Amino acid sequence: MTEADALRPRDELPAAERALVVVDGAERWVDAKAIESVGYTLIDLRDAWTPSIFAEEHTPEGVPLPNRYRRVFIGLANDQLDSDGEPLEPGEKNYLELYGVFPALSVMRARFLQDEAQPCHDQESVTVLQAVETVSYVAPKDVRKVEQRVARFAKNLEIERKRAKVASLQELVALKPGLQAQLEAVEKRAAEKAALAAVERRLTCEQLLSRESKHVPGVYDEPMRLAVRRFQQKHMIYEANFLRRRTVQALARPLLDNDYDALVRVLRERVIDGAGVIEDGTGSNKTFPARNLADEYTQTAIAQLGLSDASSALAFFQRRSPADFQTLRAAVKLPARPEYYAPHMDLSIVVDRGDVWYDLPFDAEGNFRNRARSRYPSLTLFVTHNEQRIPLARWRTTIGGWRAEQATDGYEYFRYKASDVGPRVIRQVISGPVWIAPTSTPIRSLVKAKTVNNSWTKIVNYDELGPGYLSAYGLVAGYFVTPGRDGRPDWDNGVRAHGSSDYLSIYSVNGYSHGCHRLPNHIAIRLYSFILKHRNKQVLGDQPMGFTRQFLQNDTVFEIKIPSRGYAYALDPPLPVSVLEGTIKGAQKQPITGYVPNPKIVYPGPPPAASNSPEAKAGGAEVVN
Repeated sequence: MTEADALRPRDELPAAERALVVVDGAERWVDAKAIESVGYTLIDLRDAWTPSIFAEEHTPEGVPLPNRYRRVFIGLANDQLDSDGEPLEPGEKNYLELYGVFPALSVMRARFLQDEAQPCHDQESVTVLQAVETVSYVAPKDVRKVEQRVARFAKNLEIERKRAKVASLQELVALKPGLQAQLEAVEKRAAEKAALAAVERRLTCEQLLSRESKHVPGVYDEPMRLAVRRFQQKHMIYEANFLRRRTVQALARPLLDNDYDALVRVLRERVIDGAGVIEDGTGSNKTFPARNLADEYTQTAIAQLGLSDASSALAFFQRRSPADFQTLRAAVKLPARPEYYAPHMDLSIVVDRGDVWYDLPFDAEGNFRNRARSRYPSLTLFVTHNEQRIPLARWRTTIGGWRAEQATDGYEYFRYKASDVGPRVIRQVISGPVWIAPTSTPIRSLVKAKTVNNSWTKIVNYDELGPGYLSAYGLVAGYFVTPGRDGRPDWDNGVRAHGSSDYLSIYSVNGYSHGCHRLPNHIAIRLYSFILKHRNKQVLGDQPMGFTRQFLQNDTVFEIKIPSRGYAYALDPPLPVSVLEGTIKGAQKQPITGYVPNPKIVYPGPPPAASNSPEAKAGGAEVVN
């Protein structure tokens, strides 16, 4: 079949058999199989789409192997379910891009249409927001003190201006440079107050700051912090929940421009998954300049589909109903993949631990001491082709560090949670993994509060245990093991490279894990989806386990029930992994293996012996044989 034949309009085909293409600026329905056969790539725009790790798999005999978490993932993306898999409250939105769950296309459609009708954007707010880079955080209890201090400065400046007989405060400062700091404080506070008022208007209009939230105007209180966090989640902004540069810049932009950026992010994940590529420009070195196939292919798809800006995207959504996204697929012609691509690629992973500190993280009084690092941990995916080792992507990750841990005496101590060094392999990849909390896990982390049947109550914190985007292992995990020899099973020391919602632990200067190598959920999804597409594998499917455990908090008994370890894939052969030692900093050259008392806690006696089992080291991971 020729490309011209495949591009022939086929409006009569059932919706499930068609694909959308744009020819000479006009949309056209074509035969999906035919267009794919001539080198086009199908991009799944259906609301039921999931990344490959949650795809509907079958045995070689065609028997379905259902993935338990697939239903929840789709429900989250469509604003239908919450993190526990329960129906979302009417009108609620999930905003889970930061956690690896991108909104469905019908959700994006609703967002575009709503924001076009209610723009929430005015030039006055833009002007005052662009006048500041950040808005300094002032604790609610300190607002009055700060206002009084700035008022004193303003009063003093005005007195001095009159005394100097000049027309402006700028002229005054030119005559008396010693007053410059006072003037800067007054102007900074005035600019930031105006900016905060603009933020309040914008967040209220976007329905992120409720008028019933008890927010105090002009104060960065808890309702404001939560609203800013929602805004950051909606627009995938990796910042602490304050008004810092990227957040302020996004607040100054038109809603549809922000929506368009979100649509590009949505399409990027679907293009990457559909094309089966991983290169995102992060793998560059002197020998191999990195190609950014993620952006290159996404921009190619956007251009071919006529979605070049916010107005064209709005028109695209205006032409469609929500029902269209039950079946919609698009076809695009992407540039050729690099020559090293193959059904089975010689892939490997290297984890560089960067600068490593084993020294205690506090002084004799128990005050935290920040250990400076110039080199942070990284995880690099390589392909070996024609005897050359080519880096495909490199991402910031985590290694273990000092963590709080509950000992058998019921008290919390510090303990160094080390990351293994040396050769390992990934034999199993688990989508929707769970974390089995060991008895050393502080009980407070195993319980959360939630509204159930209109009543605020405490329940088991499955957000932490999984499966789910907030769980300790995120949405997908690769299990690092030392291969068994002479008939012995693999040795699993509990270290994983896995997704995580705790993105600040990955990007923060003080970010550490319990020993595992964390990646943002969407990066972990890309990594393992790519590996599973380009390695020989066996789909093992759901792994039942029937785990139960009871624990007591205060006077309430809680019961953990975990029916499955997750959905397993076996790599054959396993994927080679090398964990580099990194650079050991400080006086302590070996990790301390036992419990270390917190100087701020009074203990009844010496610390008990610490378990060195894989489960304890991993923070509760079960051993894989």
